[in-house]
Amino acid sequence: MNAPSNFTCSIVVTTINDGTFLQEYYDNLKRYDRLGQTHFYVIADRKTPAALYDKALELRKQGLTITIPTLSEQEDYLIKVGIDPHLILWNSDYRRNIGYLQAYASGSDIIISIDDDNYPLPDEDFVGQHAAALLGSSDHVEVDSPNQFFNICDLIKFDKAAPAPYPRGFPYYARHQEEKHAPVFQDRASEIHVNAGLWLMDPDVDAISWLVLPRRGVSFSGKSVTLSPRTWSPINSQNTGLRRSALPAYYFIKMKYPLGGLDIDRYGDIFQGYFVQAIVKHLGGGIRFGSPVANHRRNAHNYMNDAWGEWACIQALEDILPWLTTQNVLSGSSSVEAYDSLAYHLETHVESLKGKLWSDAAKAYFHQMAFYMRTWSRTCRTVG
Repeated sequence: MNAPSNFTCSIVVTTINDGTFLQEYYDNLKRYDRLGQTHFYVIADRKTPAALYDKALELRKQGLTITIPTLSEQEDYLIKVGIDPHLILWNSDYRRNIGYLQAYASGSDIIISIDDDNYPLPDEDFVGQHAAALLGSSDHVEVDSPNQFFNICDLIKFDKAAPAPYPRGFPYYARHQEEKHAPVFQDRASEIHVNAGLWLMDPDVDAISWLVLPRRGVSFSGKSVTLSPRTWSPINSQNTGLRRSALPAYYFIKMKYPLGGLDIDRYGDIFQGYFVQAIVKHLGGGIRFGSPVANHRRNAHNYMNDAWGEWACIQALEDILPWLTTQNVLSGSSSVEAYDSLAYHLETHVESLKGKLWSDAAKAYFHQMAFYMRTWSRTCRTVG
């Protein structure tokens, strides 16, 4: 696939580090002549050091287009677009939503979400490959899984001779069924709305997997795939590209809520990814996994703490995904309209759920989530 000659791209990231990662993106953009097409939106937080701003200034002088709003500018921007700043948590990757809105308002053709520990491979045109998938027109290898979920980690070779791990957010009820439900691959034309690039080195798996069997990604199979209408897989916020039209359905869900006696965390992008997937499927678009691949040099983690924060989200997904993937019927002819529809359906569905997790407080969290989703779509109407 070849990228179109004329397009614009925004890259969105939040960080509390010194901005070292920006140098490798600058080098990649310069090498492939993408500096003139690409705008970086870096959302700092209260813990972000001054060195980030220094690094941005250095690279700006060398030709990188980069916006880093100060903390007060972030709050002013939220007020301007009609969001109460108190709704956007400090000290949280949830703040990347500010960058999403700014990128969407800029009119960029594609928007790429990264984490600050994702690094482009020097010999791959990072932006160009996302653009080729999202804006190009060609046939793709489509995967259809009888059990409705495809393990994207099967596209990566790992360092240990064992079955591939499952990506963070892959439901436990759909794991370890390969022999009974082998996926089918076929060529099919599709219009890609979301392109989820994969990652080498440290895979994006849940904390339980890191504790039980840590793995390292060695190489990419080179085979990118799209999902059939009935096939799903988790989408995260690292190395994920979207057409501009899909951004109103790509809201990073607010975490840090006491759910089932646990302070939930680390799954805001997983809920985000499943929700945008539902919208794209409703609108007839395609979802692709594979290139471009990034090196994931994972920031330091305490996996026991991570597992504590993830557990309630894992439990919630076990109950929500069967409905989302098979029973949920959306309405609307645009991402904004369909996202509103999803928010209302979500509120209705959680009221029917029973079990240890589903206290009134847990259901209240999902009502709050739906309210914020509608706030997001309303804001996208304003800025878009």
